[in-house]
Amino acid sequence: MSVQVGMECSSRVQVWRTQDEELHPDSIDYRKCATGTGIIFWRAFRWGKMGPGVTFELDNGKKVNSTVYQDQILKGPLQEFWEESFKDVEVPIVMEDNAPPHKKVCIPVRVELGMKCHQHPPNSPDLNPIEHIWTHIKPAISKEYAYITSQKVRKEAVLSIWNDFADHRWNHLVERMPERIQAVIKAKAGSTHF
Repeated sequence: MSVQVGMECSSRVQVWRTQDEELHPDSIDYRKCATGTGIIFWRAFRWGKMGPGVTFELDNGKKVNSTVYQDQILKGPLQEFWEESFKDVEVPIVMEDNAPPHKKVCIPVRVELGMKCHQHPPNSPDLNPIEHIWTHIKPAISKEYAYITSQKVRKEAVLSIWNDFADHRWNHLVERMPERIQAVIKAKAGSTHF
C-alpha cells in the first residue's frame, strides 16, 4: 500500500451506472492512481492473527525492488511471521500479489526457506484478501489524518490503525477464499463483487 503525503487523500471518482453495468469492463478504470511523495507500507495477516505492518526505509528517489524487498521484508518480518505461523497452521501459505519486487532475488530465498507460496496474477485484488483491509484503512487516514504533511507522522498513523485491529477481525476474508476463487473463475478472470 502506498500512502501519499501532501496529496488529496479523500478524493474518489464517482461513476453513475445501472446495476447490471457494475462489473462491466467499460465501467472500471484500471489506471494507476497518481503518484507523489509517499510511504510504502507492507503488512501481513492470517486467519486468527494480525501480522506485522512495517514501512520501507528508502533513500530519496529510490524505489522498492526485489533486493530491497528481500532485505527489508522477506528475510525479516515476513520470515518471522511465517515461522511463527507453524505453531497454529500445519502448512502456512504465503500469498503475495506477484508484484515485480516479489520476484528475481526473492524466488531462490523462498525456495531455500521452504515457503509454500500462492501465486496469482498481478492486479487481481479479488484474489488477495488483504486488499479489503485497505478499504477500511484508507478512509480512516483520509478522515482522521488528512491534515498530516509529515511522512514520519503519517507512518505512525498508518501503523497505529494497523496495530489496533483485533487478531480475529479479518477471519472472514480468509474463510471466503473458496468463494472468491469460484467468482473469478465464473467471471473468466474479469471483475467480481469482491
